[in-house]
Amino acid sequence: MKRFKNLFILSLVLILIFPLVSCTKKTSSQVEDEGQDIEEAVEVFPLTITDFAGRKVTIEEVPERIVSLAPSITELLFAIGAGDKVVGVTDFDNYPAEVEDLPKVGGYQGPNIEAIMAQGPDLVLASNQSGKEEMEAIEAMGIPLMVLEANNIEGIYESIRLLAQITGTEKKGEEVIKEMKDEIKEIKEKVEGLPRVDVFYLLMLDGNWTAGVGTFIHELISLAGGRNIVEVEGWTQYSLEELVDKNPEAIITSPNAANIEDIKAAEGYKETAAVKEGNIFVISNEDLIARASNRIVLGLKEIARFLHPEVFD
Repeated sequence: MKRFKNLFILSLVLILIFPLVSCTKKTSSQVEDEGQDIEEAVEVFPLTITDFAGRKVTIEEVPERIVSLAPSITELLFAIGAGDKVVGVTDFDNYPAEVEDLPKVGGYQGPNIEAIMAQGPDLVLASNQSGKEEMEAIEAMGIPLMVLEANNIEGIYESIRLLAQITGTEKKGEEVIKEMKDEIKEIKEKVEGLPRVDVFYLLMLDGNWTAGVGTFIHELISLAGGRNIVEVEGWTQYSLEELVDKNPEAIITSPNAANIEDIKAAEGYKETAAVKEGNIFVISNEDLIARASNRIVLGLKEIARFLHPEVFD
């Protein structure tokens, strides 16, 4: 999916997301509901939609062979019950377990057109990082290609709705959205009225990279009852002078960013309240806060517990 040539490569945030798939046996009513969704979907095809890149894409019929060029998209497909339609994924796909056995169609060098075409796809789902030339080549072969590029939680909801509409799984899609909203609502209610904690997210100690306004991490910190001290847009390098001046109460990082002992000893960092009070927290899995999928609520829960353990423990 993501060909992050700067920050995301440095931080290894390139590895994206994928959803849990139930292994329980479906009841007859569930099978009937799914069958009805598919029948209704067939009635609305051919379907013309506007994707996240503002492109109008026409899909002639319900797709049965989907290639996903973003692990986050793969995760959403499995989450809404359309995982059986996925016939190709990127080298970075690692969730759910089913993707391990699927053909790989690209990695750091971008999508592999030959590998994609070998899967006989009737739909390719991509991101803005999938490569302009590669996407144009796929479309030139007459294969519908849709771009999904959520930059916030609302964008994830929209991604789910579009994927569910295309695959005839609207009912399951709405269920996934409701589950996300319910969990977010519960967290917001728990932290409501509590003092906000000043937070610095350390993406990478080498270069002092961090996450600013407009990133998923910024949104998650706010929802979890924190205040991101970084006020600039996007992924950026942050000055140590500014870090000391803003004096964060908590530092959140990932397993890839740096050794905690190195953070404690680093210039600037060792002067912060976060280090002095032992408030350095490590996310269990960077994918949970970097990928535009429904699993992002799990990252939100971890951050909320870091910042307000008194209402979550």
